[in-house]
Amino acid sequence: MKQFVVLLVFALAATTMAKPEVNKDQVAHSAQKVKQAHEKCQADPATAVDESALKNLHKGGEAPANIAAYTLCISKNLGWQHEDGSINKDYIQSRAEAIFGASPKLQQIVDECAAGQATPEATAQHLFKCYRKYSPRPQGQRAA
Repeated sequence: MKQFVVLLVFALAATTMAKPEVNKDQVAHSAQKVKQAHEKCQADPATAVDESALKNLHKGGEAPANIAAYTLCISKNLGWQHEDGSINKDYIQSRAEAIFGASPKLQQIVDECAAGQATPEATAQHLFKCYRKYSPRPQGQRAA
């Protein structure tokens, strides 16, 4: 998860440098929110995932058995999903536009990423896979 937080910080920083109109305080707030969500979910035994297992997952390894509960916890804490597990598409849309600006391509990505799946956990995992697919990365880093 630390890699996820670092990736998010780099992605948001790169976006800020590429688009000066992005509020740097907003970028910092987003990075802090990810860190807080991770810490909160790691503090709950029902959603905690071994840090080394997360690193292994980001390197293409096997997903820990409780990754679905962990991603749902993170997604809810980030505001991507409501407490009932449904997608908070309006929030996802507003955050994406605040960071990247409104565009038809962004709308297509939000529509793809904010597609509900069979369960709230599957939806959370889809959101994270989609985020990793489309988020900007520091040069040389690949999507998992």
